[in-house]
Amino acid sequence: GSGGCAKLAHGELISVNFWGICDIKYDPRNRKGERIRVLELGDGRSSRFSHHGRYIKEKFDSRYCMVRAPIKRAVMTENKKFTHDMFVQEGFASLRPPTVAYERRYTPSLAGSILKDLEIPRGGAVVLKLCNRSRGAGVVVVTDAELDNVLQKLLLPPENLEDWLEEKRTAKDLLQEKSLIEEQCNHWWANECPLFVVEKCCSSIPVAKDTDSPELFDGTLRVAFALHRSKAASKYQEEYQVKPFEIDWLGGYWKLPKTPLPTNGDKENLQNIHDRIVSSFNSVDKRTAPVPDEQLQEVYDALTPALPQIFSSGAISVQMIMNVYRKENLFCAFALARVAAAMRVDHLERALGLFDLARRKVQEPVAKSSVAQFLPERSVLSYVDRNVGVCSALLQKWEDAARHWRSSLHIFPANATSHYLQGKYFQEIGKYNEAVECHMRAIALDPDFKLPYQGLGNCHLLRGDLEEAMQACLACFRRHPDAPFAQFIAGQCIYRTFLAPTSRYLSPEGRKILAEKGVRALDMARRRSPEQWNETDQAPEDQRSKFPTQELHIWRLHGYRP
Repeated sequence: GSGGCAKLAHGELISVNFWGICDIKYDPRNRKGERIRVLELGDGRSSRFSHHGRYIKEKFDSRYCMVRAPIKRAVMTENKKFTHDMFVQEGFASLRPPTVAYERRYTPSLAGSILKDLEIPRGGAVVLKLCNRSRGAGVVVVTDAELDNVLQKLLLPPENLEDWLEEKRTAKDLLQEKSLIEEQCNHWWANECPLFVVEKCCSSIPVAKDTDSPELFDGTLRVAFALHRSKAASKYQEEYQVKPFEIDWLGGYWKLPKTPLPTNGDKENLQNIHDRIVSSFNSVDKRTAPVPDEQLQEVYDALTPALPQIFSSGAISVQMIMNVYRKENLFCAFALARVAAAMRVDHLERALGLFDLARRKVQEPVAKSSVAQFLPERSVLSYVDRNVGVCSALLQKWEDAARHWRSSLHIFPANATSHYLQGKYFQEIGKYNEAVECHMRAIALDPDFKLPYQGLGNCHLLRGDLEEAMQACLACFRRHPDAPFAQFIAGQCIYRTFLAPTSRYLSPEGRKILAEKGVRALDMARRRSPEQWNETDQAPEDQRSKFPTQELHIWRLHGYRP
């Protein structure tokens, strides 16, 4: 139903198969059928519900629980082409903005094709998006007049990439602010998906952050939902009949962009347009606003038929990929590799077979051709190689893994994930200086990628460079303020600062402030990652002064980007 029964009569939590979020542009001033445009789907377990959205997480935790085997829909929700295609396939194309996908290959006619395909009027705007990135990474809002110029920047990486990376390897560059287009170019150059999507730019009804504020924002409406199946009436029905999903709505709130709508007719640049439209931004200060109940209800009514059906059909299988994308070799190869990555832990041999099939669907780039000329092909082949390397790493075959990661970078030197994985390999064999170089390259190419910051902090810590380790943590906190691994590294840096001979020069007040920061960092690490915390990390408060000096240890980074 639209509101959802909170608990069963006897107080038992409702078991759900999936709980997720849906980000929307919503404008009730438009005619019916054009008011709601779904931008993105996501998993509620990995979503942050800030300020006006905090009650959603509390509501879920108090009334629902996950079934033992939730449905797996990450392949669909984490790729914007899959998401769009599922809406179209299930008959709900009207809930999406007009969208077209293109290969990540620049041609002089590309901008014209985009404007024609999406029927963009003079002075209109489009939104360029990478298929497999979130948190606003790779999102560029651009007017028709600027489109060709921006496409050239995004799709033509520098040929002298090694020289470019060499310039970006200094610690100073970690904390250096990048312009919007510079950062988005990094995301686009490093991306492994061969396609990008372009959406017609949509707007929401202007929203005030506070009731007494004159500033209005073009926000994104986030709603949260839970999918579950009602209990079977009989054992036969439970075993042989798959019941359709029911949907419960958990609430919604506005996510607001950095800047309000302009109050005059001043001409806007790329940064201005982005800051007033894109609500996924990296900062500690998340701007939100409440949504009137009647507007939420309209959104619920429109999405209630769609989401259960889309998530029921949304298992991206090998058969589905081979049927739907058989004529799109590059995306078909990428999709097969993505499905293989999702199954590699439980079905390693089958995953390796799919990686091989994916590789055979891609044309090899011409020898000594430029990166830009065969950018989509290089991206996919590099993606396949780095994932085969991950399979070797899962078997603890680190030398085999490193060989595949070197191959991945040989064909596509801009692959940030492969640079990070090489850093992981060097850390594993104790070559911390080489690991630092790799992590710095990964961060230069993909500055929103969390794992390299943590790997970098670990390596600096292991080689005894506390100042550089703390710099890595500070750079991470600018984008991921609550990152528990970085908090643990920062806490250890402060702890080891007190052990150093130079600590005697700290004033009593300075020691107190520093100690409080260390305790806060370690406490946040413990609360956010309790599974990593162990007895050696914890001392009873009344015994801390007598507690023996702790040996340096790090939390090992687990998990791989799919």
